[in-house]
Parts: sequence; C-alpha cells; structure tokens
Amino acid sequence: MSIVSLLIGQCGNQVGSEFFKAIFNDNHGDYNGRVIRLDDEFANESIETFFTVKGEGNNWALGYLLNGPLCVEVVNDLLMAELEKCDSVDGLITTMSLAGGTGSGVGTFLLRHLGDVCPKVPVLAQLVLPYRRGEVATQAYNAVLSLGHLLCASPGEAPCGFVLHENDLLHRACASRLVCHRRRQTYGVVGPLDQVPLVELNRLMAHLLGGVLQPYTRSSCGYTLCRRRLSRLLFDLAGPADYRLYRLHCLPYHPNSEARYFATETWPQLFRHARQLLLTGACLEDRMNWCVSLDNLRGHRRQPLLACAGVARGTGAGEVLWSELTAGLDVEGVMQPWQVNASSPMGMCTRAFNGHLRGVFLATNGGGLVIEDDHTDEASSTDVCAPLRMVRSRAWRLFTSSAYLHQYAQFGMEDPRASLLEAFSVVEQAIHLYSQLTTS
Repeated sequence: MSIVSLLIGQCGNQVGSEFFKAIFNDNHGDYNGRVIRLDDEFANESIETFFTVKGEGNNWALGYLLNGPLCVEVVNDLLMAELEKCDSVDGLITTMSLAGGTGSGVGTFLLRHLGDVCPKVPVLAQLVLPYRRGEVATQAYNAVLSLGHLLCASPGEAPCGFVLHENDLLHRACASRLVCHRRRQTYGVVGPLDQVPLVELNRLMAHLLGGVLQPYTRSSCGYTLCRRRLSRLLFDLAGPADYRLYRLHCLPYHPNSEARYFATETWPQLFRHARQLLLTGACLEDRMNWCVSLDNLRGHRRQPLLACAGVARGTGAGEVLWSELTAGLDVEGVMQPWQVNASSPMGMCTRAFNGHLRGVFLATNGGGLVIEDDHTDEASSTDVCAPLRMVRSRAWRLFTSSAYLHQYAQFGMEDPRASLLEAFSVVEQAIHLYSQLTTS
C-alpha cells in the first residue's frame, strides 16, 4: 500500500525530510517516495515540487485568500500524478506549521480542497503548533484562523484527523535528552537549554510518526502483516466527527545513537510507563506525574480516552497486553453514544525501530489531565485541548487590543474582526466538546 505525503511550507518540508530519513535508516532498501513538496521560497529540486519566488510574510490572509487559489490547480495536478502511480493508495499525510503564512494560509486552503481531487482517500494532517513565545507576532492569529477553518469543515471537506505537535513540549524533551550528551562533548561546560537545533525537533516528530506507521502485525489477523497502516490508524482513532484531535506518544526515546545500545528498559517497565503516560497525557516520559493515579488525581480532572492505537516494537513485543494497558482510562461511565473497543489488539513487530531495542508507540484521541482555571501561558494541563486553549488565549489578548488586524485587511480579508470571531467560536466549540468528556 502506498502513502502519499504533501509537505507544505518550510516546517512541513523539514519534518517530512526527517520522516523519510527515519524510514530509510530503519530498513535500508530501494524505496520510491510518494511526496509533493510545496514552499513559497525557491529551491532547486528534481522531485515533484512547487515553489514560488517569495513567501507569505507570515500572513494567513495572503496565503489563504490570494496565493492559495493561485497554486491549488498546480498542486492538485502534482498530487493526482503521484496518486496515479500507486497500485493501491492507503492514504495521504500532510505536514505543515500553523505559525507562518505558507503552512497556515496556503496549507489550510489546500486541505479544504483535497476532497475535489481524492474524495475517498483517507487524509491525516500533521499540525505543528507555534512556540508560546515565538518570533512571529501574528502566529496566534494564524493558528486560530487555520484551526477555525479546518475544524468547522465536515469530514468530507477536511482531513479525517489532526495530529497536534507542540513545539514547546518537543523542545523541552529534546533539551533534557541532549544536555548529557553536550556535557560530555564540552567537558562539563553546558550551554543554555534553549539552544536546541530545530532538526532535533523534526527528528522527534519523525520518530513518533514512523513508529506507528512502519510495518507491524496484528493478532486479530492471525499475526499477519497489516498492509493498510494509515487507514487502520485512522479507523482505530475514529469517533464522532467533532472529535478529530489526535496526539502521538512514544517511549523510550534516545536521540543519541550511542545511548541506545545501553538501554535497559524491560517490557514490564515500559508497560507501567505507557499506562502512566496515557493517564497523564504526556508526549514522552518527561512530563509524566507519578504522584497522580486513577484513585487520586490530586486536584486534576481526567479526560477519558476516546480511542487509542499502539505498536510495540522489539524482541518480546507480544508481552504487552492491550486490554490491561487501557483499562479504566476509556469512556466507560461517560454517557456517550459510542464505545472504545478495549479488546482491540496492539500491533507488534519483533524488529527494533531505529536502534531502540524496545519501544512502545501510541496514538490517542482524548486523554490527559485538566487543571481548573488554567489560563496561563505556561499551562499545566496535558489534555489534547491544552494547546488550543493556549493559542486562543494569546490570540484573544491581541484581538481585544485590535493588534495587527490591518495586516490581514490589506490582503483581501474584508472584515478581520468578524473572521477572527468566527474562528474563535469554532475553536471554543472544539474545546467545549472535549471538556464535556472530563471525569473527576
């Protein structure tokens, strides 16, 4: 089965590049990558690309209202050409950032029109949320406008699901793992932790996605190879159309290849950590709160898991019991018209992934902990809507001061205030729907 990738903007191209490197390094072979690259800064490439001379100026309106309609036909032709080369299409993965103008503006326009080209192809969108204190003044506006247009669309007009990546969490995870390696290289002199190359964040995102999409077997199929892995992932995470926000988790993660050979994790240890990771909603082990349990949430409110899919990789992967991993964390007891299939088996592969002798990769819809009145930028909540609340709060502070609204008016947005208010309402609705699932 073939998976076609659509990489939009500088961030999307960089993350996609690391994703294909991770797949190639995991199992060397002769592969043909099905990828369309789109950026508004020119580069000389020989693969299927579409570039323009200048960027979007970090302006969502310029990308969505002006340049998006200009490039949609060309991109659709490139996409159709790649799809026609496939014997069987498993799905489409798009990757873009919500901070700048190309990813948020042009990317949102293209995602809204993918149904015209491939109406029956499953689509998974990777959305990279900006730093809480990023260098783009309008990044909060751009993120809210993109989320407002994507979340309000019906499943036929928008991706089947959205994987959210938070730059701050990825940065913190990479910094804590690289500090020891840097200390050895600099003989004990360590620079500030904020000096983490962006390539490390891209590698972590590639590791998370590659871990759930590389080949594996499922016991429900008689331990046969799962060929439609992207479709299977979207099917396992699917719920009502209003609940399409997903997150990826993994453990362990060692960016330094030398440390992987000295890993001592056992399957019982990884099982305990994975269960605590699902309870706390952490991406990696860094933000797991071991003081919290199902019996004592210590002032938090728990958001139940709507759905969960996972893959165990390494020798003895069959030791992980799927039903016990998610027991007590699903929507049992919450009055909803759907139920999670808790007996759904975890995928497994006895071969190590990218040098990690043992590893567990999880994809979740819902889950995490919520703190009451958590309105600060340094939010402590770990539920899937925590980044949405952060972006909404920062954009609302700008909006109440009418800051930067003229930047959008000059590129075709007739009433920036009305457009932003509509986007705010969509984001608020998504936050409200997930909050209704919260159990004490």
